[in-house]
Amino acid sequence: WGRILKRLTDIVLGGVLLVLSLPLWVIVATVIKLSDPSGPVFYKAKRMSRFGTPIYVYKFRTIKQAYNNMSPEEGFTKMGKPELAKKYRASGDQLLGDPRITTIGRLLRAASLDELPQLWNVLHGEISLVGPRALDTYELDQYDKKNLILSVKSGLTSLALVSGRHAMSFEERRKLDLYYVQNWSFWLDIVIITKTIRVVIERLFRRGARYVS
Repeated sequence: WGRILKRLTDIVLGGVLLVLSLPLWVIVATVIKLSDPSGPVFYKAKRMSRFGTPIYVYKFRTIKQAYNNMSPEEGFTKMGKPELAKKYRASGDQLLGDPRITTIGRLLRAASLDELPQLWNVLHGEISLVGPRALDTYELDQYDKKNLILSVKSGLTSLALVSGRHAMSFEERRKLDLYYVQNWSFWLDIVIITKTIRVVIERLFRRGARYVS
């Protein structure tokens, strides 16, 4: 019953959020296209979801077209800075001032708005609104409890995101993913979704204020 309730929540709430966010989709897509006309608006990333099923999740493109569809290692090598790939991995797959990211991409990532297109994945049943972050093969290979993480669907948002994801290490984020898997409840999902909306709004206005000032 828990799984049925979770799927119904994904369909109903995911559909509502998709409709309500469509004007924002148009604005973001327009800005991306104007800032980097040579590249596409969306980015398709291969990830592993429940039972190790490979899926493609959709995001707004935040990487410069010159490094799009490349692994961090390939992108930084093309840039002539292969040492940044090691720094990126050592920092938990994040890098302050990552030179591959576009200006608008920094704003989108800071507010997690680049994840909005994954609402489409939610409605298709490939991921859930809430769950562990979808991992790629490299990240899974670094994780000794990947089977537990892969026992549920990946999520558009997660406990780690509302707990300060950008300031946390890879290990800390995975511990929160494990906690979620082992302590799931419908009300925990509602709390995380509510906090996600609040966090996105706060980050968007805080980051946006920096661009205006």
